[in-house]
Amino acid sequence: MNTTYFYFLIESSVCLLFFLAIYRVAISNLTHFNWMRGYLLSSIVLSILLPLIKIPGQWSYSIFGNVLLNKPLSLNLINPLTAFTPKTIEQGMQSSNQTTIWSSLIIILSVIYFSGICYNSYKLFRNLLQIRESIRRNSKYREGKYWIIRSDNEATAYSFLNYIFITGDNKIITPDEIQQIKNHEYIHASQLHTIDILFIELAGILFWFSPLIRYAKIKIREIHEYIADEKTAGTGEMKKRYAQLLFNLASDAKVVSLSTAFSGKQINNRIAMVTKKRSLPVHKLIFSSLLPVAAFLLLSFSYLDNPSAITSANSRNKVINPGVNTSLKIGKIIWVNNTVIDADGLNKILGLKTGDEYIKENFEKRISSDMNCVSDFYLNKGYVFLKIDISENKTNEGAVDLTITIYEGIQSKIGKVSIRGNKLVPTEDILAKISVKPGDLFSKTKIVESVRALSSMGKFDNETIKPDLTPIPNDSNSEFAIIDIAFEVTEK
Repeated sequence: MNTTYFYFLIESSVCLLFFLAIYRVAISNLTHFNWMRGYLLSSIVLSILLPLIKIPGQWSYSIFGNVLLNKPLSLNLINPLTAFTPKTIEQGMQSSNQTTIWSSLIIILSVIYFSGICYNSYKLFRNLLQIRESIRRNSKYREGKYWIIRSDNEATAYSFLNYIFITGDNKIITPDEIQQIKNHEYIHASQLHTIDILFIELAGILFWFSPLIRYAKIKIREIHEYIADEKTAGTGEMKKRYAQLLFNLASDAKVVSLSTAFSGKQINNRIAMVTKKRSLPVHKLIFSSLLPVAAFLLLSFSYLDNPSAITSANSRNKVINPGVNTSLKIGKIIWVNNTVIDADGLNKILGLKTGDEYIKENFEKRISSDMNCVSDFYLNKGYVFLKIDISENKTNEGAVDLTITIYEGIQSKIGKVSIRGNKLVPTEDILAKISVKPGDLFSKTKIVESVRALSSMGKFDNETIKPDLTPIPNDSNSEFAIIDIAFEVTEK
């Protein structure tokens, strides 16, 4: 799992925090229960969707300075045969160490996260089997669209989809009260409350680590009970008798977590809501707060998607032309001549997409000089003689369409591997430490790892360790080019 997914989980959690904070402060004490149900479900849906939507960080553009974009840009990559200087090797080693630590952390977090997903998926599956077994083993009969099941559960009544579970040995309630209980569960079934619960259970698997989703689960179940109570209680004296029925049936009996139970620990809140004065219609305006909050979060995450690039662009714009916004966005990204990897894979490596801020220097770095850039991918596959041309075409919408032509060339393999400059340390000991071997495909990563291994021996001057790469003339019909590597060292 990559860091993008972790960012998604964090951003989704932030969205849910905002929405639930508004619910807790301004909505939870209202009695517009169906609206409250819709708010909670919409909050979860929006929390999942908003981080997936990206819009341009800048919405207005200037044509100032864009005449250069009408010219094609030929980007000649640094020649890998001369690029492994002590400075670049040191930078590569530092970046590699940081990448290794971060990758290890990602692996640990991924194992923990997916273990939680597996465990919670198991619990959901187990609960579904438990309900299925209860339906199978207990006697049942049909009333209209619903199945009434005589359950041996201690709880008085609960429902799942169109199955109504009624305890078979409750002797303290009258037939009229039994009918009220059934009517209560009919409302759960008719309004598809089980679908809400299944949806939030699935969201709970995705965000099993979040206390926010657990809070949302509790509140959506409360709302389900409030809705059913309101429609069952009636008015006047009937409402009082219904509240007394709730009190009489109050129980801590545990039911299947996927069901909607008639009684439970939240009974005091339900009695209070049954007798509470109804909220005014004007209070429904509070629910409209969902829209500006969603818009704010959408804009915030789109801005944060590439903050450094936006900041850099804005700084340059102020120097060139104070008060004028000259930023551009990326339009279409078209890859040509690539055979080793498809366009989707190259876009993933590039890390930029349509709608992102277009800064030429950053784009070129993602192609040729950043860690894990496009050229690194090819160098690690043996394509030493790679060349990339970038053609820019400005559109009328303030965007730049980019056509990237790949000249992959022939793959290269490692020929001879030798050591130069060692006098005291045996060559065999040095060769045993490095990961570059004759016959391997050329790999920039392996060369950097080999330099790091030589440095860790503590017997050489780190500043002077340098791989010298020499292409060997080869048969023109050969499938691979051959490159000899000599590691130059200076003993301490």
